[in-house]
Amino acid sequence: MAEVLLITLPFFAVCGLGFLAVRMGMLGDGAVSSLNVFAFYFAMPALVGGALARQNIADIVDARLFAAWLATGLAIFAMGYIAIRFVRPDALPAERAISGQAASVGNIGFLGLPLGIEAFGDATLGPLVVALLVDLVVLIPLSLGLLESAKSGGGAAGAVGALKGVVLNPFILAIFCGVTLSLSGIGLPDWLERFTGFLGGAASPAALFALGASLAARQAAGAPAASALLSAIKLFAHPALLMLVCWLAGVPAGPAAIAVFIAAMPVAGNVFVIAERYGALVRPISTAVLISTVISVATVSAFLAWALLQQG
Repeated sequence: MAEVLLITLPFFAVCGLGFLAVRMGMLGDGAVSSLNVFAFYFAMPALVGGALARQNIADIVDARLFAAWLATGLAIFAMGYIAIRFVRPDALPAERAISGQAASVGNIGFLGLPLGIEAFGDATLGPLVVALLVDLVVLIPLSLGLLESAKSGGGAAGAVGALKGVVLNPFILAIFCGVTLSLSGIGLPDWLERFTGFLGGAASPAALFALGASLAARQAAGAPAASALLSAIKLFAHPALLMLVCWLAGVPAGPAAIAVFIAAMPVAGNVFVIAERYGALVRPISTAVLISTVISVATVSAFLAWALLQQG
């Protein structure tokens, strides 16, 4: 357990510094947004793309794990979509869609990626690529399509908007570039290796500090039952179901454990951004992001300890 605390405590401590910086008024208006832009559009893609370019993709991506994450993600999305009706019987289609996304899409970029790289090194990359591809190419576009459909009463607008979001997502672009360089045998030229290494080195502290700063702007308010339900599905049902599906699919224990650890991440902050844009469950989603992240200090540490044991 001491090994786990040595990994997790510094990461959550950086989150805490970001939280305190906002609460103490040290960051001006727009500073949190600027931190998120740097981490999301520059530092994190450099880390992911550079790391993938150095790998043999065929060795790190398991088709069985991809199928397991996809099946689990869709099942958890459906669970969130349906379960919200138990605490909000009058939930509108848009509210059910954002509930599905909150239940199934975790904070992989700002929390799972830096923690995973620190704990498991390059072994994280295979499960990470699988998780990002399914979340960014399937689950989030599915939610956006449902939201647009609810907003417009149907039509193709949702599909077009979702497709545009996938193509322009910096993580998708980074994965594409990294995989292309790897499969082509080109790899990274020395100058690009130095560049991505230098920029990617800022990814973890910047992302974690930005995460803490973002949490400081949130307040737990309204609809505690909905927030608690979505947090419970994301923190417990998602990793538990993935563990079962990986076992049934015959995924090797090491990659499966890392994938379960990634599935244990709290509700992603960008779910709130989408909820706010469409005016769907704004307060419950904001609260779910906050409370699931706070609880994840304990739950993520527990899943990390278990995943580390499976690597042996």
